[in-house]
Order: sequence, then structure tokens, then C-alpha cells
Amino acid sequence: MTIIWGILVIITGILGVMFTEQIYNFTGSIGFIENKFPGNSRAFIKLMSFVIIIVGILLLTGTSSFISNALGNFFSGLFNRNTPQ
Repeated sequence: MTIIWGILVIITGILGVMFTEQIYNFTGSIGFIENKFPGNSRAFIKLMSFVIIIVGILLLTGTSSFISNALGNFFSGLFNRNTPQ
């Protein structure tokens, strides 16, 4: 099932890269991105589409569980509070 999800996520990312201009016309200029991001809203949309493609590749290859487990262990250790009982 993760193979199907991976392929769908990759296709979504590719469509995001291909139709960046149409997405920008739909969303318009993103003020926070224009002020803080080195580039413009179009570059941010394209970057997020590339991130979506990478996530799809991770899902497709099965390495997403390895990464999510490592991040989960890091954050659970970071926010784990030992409360006295």
C-alpha cells in the first residue's frame, strides 16, 4: 500500500512543479514568504513541490519509517518529562 501512496505523492509533487504558475495564480503572493524567504512565492511553491517529491520517494522505497522513527525518538526524548509518581 505504501508503494501506491509513494507513487501518488510523487505524481502530486511533479504536478506541483509543472503547474507552479497556475498554483501561484490561484494562491497569489504569500506575504510572509515574500518577506522572509530568499526568493519569491513561485520559488517557494517549487521548493515545496520538490520536498513532496522527496517524501514520495521515501515512501516508495520504505525509508520513511526509518526517518520517522528516528525523529520520533529524538522528539520524545526531547520532550519526555520524568514526573515523580
